[in-house]
Amino acid sequence: MINTPFLSEFYTVFPAPNADDFISTIDKMCETKQVDNEFFSWGKHCKIDRIPVLWKDFYDLYKPSLEILSKDFKKLFEYTMYNPWINLYKRGYFQEIHDHAGHEISSVFFANDGVDFGKFFFMDRNSCNFSDDYEDFISYSNTHEPIIKKGDIIFFSSHILHGVSPHESDEIRKTVSVNFNIHSVVTT
Repeated sequence: MINTPFLSEFYTVFPAPNADDFISTIDKMCETKQVDNEFFSWGKHCKIDRIPVLWKDFYDLYKPSLEILSKDFKKLFEYTMYNPWINLYKRGYFQEIHDHAGHEISSVFFANDGVDFGKFFFMDRNSCNFSDDYEDFISYSNTHEPIIKKGDIIFFSSHILHGVSPHESDEIRKTVSVNFNIHSVVTT
């Protein structure tokens, strides 16, 4: 687990144990399902293509990674998984800074990577309160880019602001995003 000065909650990144299955499922869905940006009530300030999918199509794919998360925290938890969506970033596409209000844990699986790919980043929502001199004093940056590779999955607190910088590759960047809410927690 990595904590930076401005991330009051967690994020963790690791290779998904079933990354090949994730990638295969995403690729098949990109061939068989349609982009439906109108389906989503959010995203008016970004440029991205999205494919809505059902939670049951990804539930078993997420289970091994959620088990790793549970072991890392030494806690068992019950959760509700909401319907995920596939994100497709063409050249010039980006995701504005946002959070996932109303949820507790968010996740992104990264199906590919490459040169000039858009970068997933976190932003400190309190950074507007700091003077430039104070930021220099504490060697502070209001953004943080986790190191992410093809096949990685990230879990993070849903209230943390995040986004994706402009994608500058001709290869389409593919990710799948999903939200979870926790119902009960038992320390192991």
